[in-house]
Amino acid sequence: MSKGNAEGESMNETFLPAATLQRMRMVFMGALLVCLCSCMQEQHADQGSTFHKGLQRDAWRTLSSYDEAVLKHRETFRREIPPTYWDLGIQRLHPVKVYTHRGNLVVVQSVTDGVEHGKYIDLPVARFHPVSAWFSNKHVVNGFVFRPARGTAVFNFTRTAVREYSRK
Repeated sequence: MSKGNAEGESMNETFLPAATLQRMRMVFMGALLVCLCSCMQEQHADQGSTFHKGLQRDAWRTLSSYDEAVLKHRETFRREIPPTYWDLGIQRLHPVKVYTHRGNLVVVQSVTDGVEHGKYIDLPVARFHPVSAWFSNKHVVNGFVFRPARGTAVFNFTRTAVREYSRK
């Protein structure tokens, strides 16, 4: 019987107690977390997304700088964004005017007979996301007709003048 106890005691000595295993797991997880965080700092966190480059980024910067000016009371809020807040990528489109529509950025590049033409830049945080319609105008929204354009979340658009009804 004493032999069985001696064997049982030696078996317990070869296995680590549960608390020690738990500590080792925690140390390993902490080291892994530190390693992953240091790797993430060297690369952009959104490396796989397209939002960090292109016209979407430029539109976001334009809206952010304008919103900041409004919040700091340097500007009064209006739908049309003044040229001083246009990001370089937006300026390269040679806009006639830039304004917001349902949280997205509209870059008007020309106006012919009351019809606007340009780029409509869809932002992921907006409450409206356009649908392009190649063969029909069934997806007309507030006078906008969208066509696919080069770039992620960028549309060519035409917009007919929307009548604004006034109360008499």
